[in-house]
Amino acid sequence: MEAIISHGYGTYQNLKLVTDYPKPNVNELPKRKMLVKTLAVALAPGDARVLSGDCKSLQGPPSFPYIPGGDLCGIIIDMNDVDPSTVGYNVGDRVAARFTEGPRGALGEYAVIAPDMTEKVPENVSSEDAAALASSATIALSLSRRISSKERVVIIGAGGGVGSHLCQFLKLKGVELMAGVSREPERLLKEPILCDCALDYTQKDVYDFHEWNNINVTEKFDTVVDLAGGGWLRLLEQSKNEDENEAMIVKTAKEGGRYLTMTPDEPLFKINSIWEGMKLFLFTSLFRAIYSRLNDRAKLPAYTFAMSIDNDVQIMKETLKLASENKLKACIDDRGPFAFTTEGAQDAFKLQASRHVRGKVVIRGPNVGTN
Repeated sequence: MEAIISHGYGTYQNLKLVTDYPKPNVNELPKRKMLVKTLAVALAPGDARVLSGDCKSLQGPPSFPYIPGGDLCGIIIDMNDVDPSTVGYNVGDRVAARFTEGPRGALGEYAVIAPDMTEKVPENVSSEDAAALASSATIALSLSRRISSKERVVIIGAGGGVGSHLCQFLKLKGVELMAGVSREPERLLKEPILCDCALDYTQKDVYDFHEWNNINVTEKFDTVVDLAGGGWLRLLEQSKNEDENEAMIVKTAKEGGRYLTMTPDEPLFKINSIWEGMKLFLFTSLFRAIYSRLNDRAKLPAYTFAMSIDNDVQIMKETLKLASENKLKACIDDRGPFAFTTEGAQDAFKLQASRHVRGKVVIRGPNVGTN
């Protein structure tokens, strides 16, 4: 079959299209796995990270060459030990799937997926949109459930894959005020994102700034959602300075303020052992959560690292339903969707690794004639 592969760790330049990669054998599918014909693949930061080898101890492929990509839309070819009556789809149906075991295997003409985070795609949702929604909108929906309609929220990284969909969920929820931060603030003020106000972080320090597109934000935010990373260190620095602490953009934990993130301080991190992974994602987060709620709750917002994102298939169902009802729009980077070629895959991964994505990076499958 056709596949985009890499023979080792490295950059986007390692990727190439081959036409003779072994097709998954229907008769050798693991239990409760399904074979799909790939129509579209949405990239995520983890895909570029796996390719780089920065986290090979935890997320690296078991062998090379390997097929990158984890989130996709495709047509079911075979269902091994998966009962159609329990999942709501059957052979021949078009489904969207988010990876559950590792971000790999999607960029092939055929891919093996699990039913855990898979759902049938409504007819009025395109394959490219379905892949993008499965990849980031499901995560955004999970995050949005941590925020109430009464909150004033600032989203740092609002223009990215998760951010552009999170803004839509919060708008549906009717939050009191939604401010967005990205390199292109004008985009955040337009449909479908529709932030109330926006700021260009390359021009202003969000943690010092209180005027957003002529809106005077005098009242502090209830929640900072940091999807870019590094914001906690800035808040910690402010908390140690009495003058800056007074001007902090977010309420303290004592006042009900929160800092919510999914990203370490350095988003381009490396992990060479399980211990390093636990230190980065578990121990540091636990310490900050406790410290901000007990020791320094009068100076800092309550820290929460959203380490566990729901793998509940109902999240996928609700996301696709909202899209079919035109209440949610997939945000796909307008420099794509990219072609299923060596050049297309390299361009897509180069863009994903740049961390300057407008929504989701999507690669069309080799079977684009079928929708």
